[in-house]
Order: sequence, then structure tokens, then C-alpha cells
Amino acid sequence: MLSALAHATLCLMLSILPVEAAGWSPEKSARADALIEQFLARVNASGEAFPKPALALAIGTESEAVLAKGYGETSPGVPATEHTVFHVGSLAKQFTAAAVLDLIGRNATLRDGTPVTLDLALAQIFEGVAHWPGLDAASDAQPVTLRSLLTMTSNLPNFTRLPPSTTNPWGRIGAPELLSELKKLKPSGWPNTFEYSNTSYFLLAEAMEEAIVPGETAPHAHRDVLRREIFPRAHLTETGFVGDYAAGAVVARPIYRRRPVFDQPDWLKGSADVASSAADLYAWNAALMSGHVLPPELLALMVSDGARVTPELYYGMGWFVEHRAGRDVFTHSGLVPGFTSYNLIAAETHHGGTLAGTWTSVTLLINTDVIDGLDTLAEDLLRLASE
Repeated sequence: MLSALAHATLCLMLSILPVEAAGWSPEKSARADALIEQFLARVNASGEAFPKPALALAIGTESEAVLAKGYGETSPGVPATEHTVFHVGSLAKQFTAAAVLDLIGRNATLRDGTPVTLDLALAQIFEGVAHWPGLDAASDAQPVTLRSLLTMTSNLPNFTRLPPSTTNPWGRIGAPELLSELKKLKPSGWPNTFEYSNTSYFLLAEAMEEAIVPGETAPHAHRDVLRREIFPRAHLTETGFVGDYAAGAVVARPIYRRRPVFDQPDWLKGSADVASSAADLYAWNAALMSGHVLPPELLALMVSDGARVTPELYYGMGWFVEHRAGRDVFTHSGLVPGFTSYNLIAAETHHGGTLAGTWTSVTLLINTDVIDGLDTLAEDLLRLASE
């Protein structure tokens, strides 16, 4: 975890933003403002019938946050700031992945003493999933393991693309009911290939609730694990869950551009149920990259080439990974009813491909959905920060 001095320093930085760091200047801040204003103008022009959304931004490096602020109003008369809380959608997968890797790193076991490892088959965790084989299955069978869930190579269908016929995507669903329905799914597709799937990260959250760490006698709910073990390591004070926000959180109102779906509990458990702020997400990026969340070997797994998505893009564990000249870029977007998000870390690499310890991150949060171009805006801001 961060030392008390490091925590105090981080809190001080966030309280006086924006600050001038090496390579950053008031002129860059003005150019960043212009990029944001142009983006918001395009968003507003494309949906004149909707309220104007707010946006929160954080740009930072391994040493400090260089610009963090809000634009617009999150509700009438309430200006957005870097501390405004948004639903962050699939950025939640970063927290779930970190928690699973942490359980493995702390030598967690199942209730029967079976070690929790990346290659643990889900058939050893859940009853009624013998059709989800382990690594010892026939060569033509698709293993369903914690690793395959983390890297989205289980080939289990994405339930938010085709929800179970017995469920109502616009209503509430209990986690046990959803788990029961997902147990009926069978892997489909070419073995060990990438398929983006919220199914995988819901199952990871459920698997977390079957794991016991040494010194404890029972598992904890996945939200409790994040609150007890993961959030504190980055000193996240504004991060919580949809409908279960951090104390004192000022939450942006959602602006729906289409009928909300999967917005009731527990549809997005583990995959898209986190709410956070731009300031906290910069703190998350900083703690993750500095080794305060996971030790180096587990961080390396998290941002490894877990599965090929395109010729140039991979999926690690909660991050998309792209190798560019002299740097690796880790990204993820999030889209849930009323909100869109994007988080990017560009890390310099040594000649051997290992992380050099210097990085820049860009985090963008907006309180409306079906937004195109947030990734492009993040890349524009990254280029600005890199000049």
C-alpha cells in the first residue's frame, strides 16, 4: 500500500490541480480545454433534444497529475469537477481482474482447500458446469478457467449481446439467478480465441466469492473484497458501486440517448458496476503502475498479450494492449446506460519490452451514452501531453 507520506502527497496534488509538471504548461492546458470544448460541441450538435452532458478529465504522469477538471454541469447549477462521480462501465473490469490476481498472489483456496490459480477450471468452483472443461479435457474442447475468463478466451457467449430467454434485460435480476442461467451456456467458436464478453467478468466476481485467503475462515462478497483490499491500495475515496456510492459522492445525472438496458442489479456485477471520479481513476492508474495494487509479476500478467484481438491489438486482463514504438498503450472503454468512459495509460518500454517506469495516463468520463470519439479525444490529449 502507499505510505502515509505518499498518500498525503497524492492528496495534496489533487487538491491544487491543475499543476505545472515537467513538459506541461498553461498553453497546453488551454489547448486541452479547446479539444474538450470541440468534442462537447460535436456531442451537443448530434443530440439537440438531449440535455448537455458534463465531462471530467484527468491527465497525469508517474510523478503527478498535470490537469484534472470538469466541464459543464452534471445537473442544473452543479458544475462538474474532477471529483464528480460517474458510472464507469467496463472500466470495472480492471478492478475485478486486479482482485482475482491478488487472490491468486495471496495463495487463496476454495472451501475444500483447492488452490486458486489461473488454470483453475470453473468446474472445480461451481456445480453443474461439467460442460466447462479444464485443461485436461480433450484437445478439441475449450477449457473454461480463470485465465480464460480474464483474457476473454473462454468462448462463453456474451449475455449482454444475447440475454437468456427467461430473463428481462430491463428488469432486476439476482446474481444467483443470473449464475444459474449462465451455467447453461456452452463454449462456442474457435478455441482460445478472443470474444469480448461480460459473462466472463460476472463469473470472475462469482468465483471471487468462493475464495478464502490464508488467515480467514470464509469468502467475502466481491464488493467487499474490492472495498477491503483493492480500493484502499490506491487510496480511492470517491470510488464505489452503482447504487452503492462512496460516502459523500456527488454523482452525475445520467443522460440516456436510448432506452436503458441492463441497468438494474445484478446484471453488471463484476463487469460494469463501479462508479468513480476522474481524480480517483488517475490515483488508480498511479497506484497500479507503481506496484501498490499488485506486485510486478502480477501487473505484468494483467497487461500481457493474453489474447489477440486484431493483428496489432491484444487483450490482457481488464486492459486492451497495443505495442507502439518505444511504448505500450493500455486502454479500456466503458459504456452503460447514461454514461461513457475511457481510460488510457501509455507506458515507455525498455529495449527488452519491459516497462521503463515512465508513463502518461488520460481518463475521460461523460454522463451520456452512445458517444463516438472518446477514444480519439484521449489519443489527441495523449499527443498533447507527449509534446
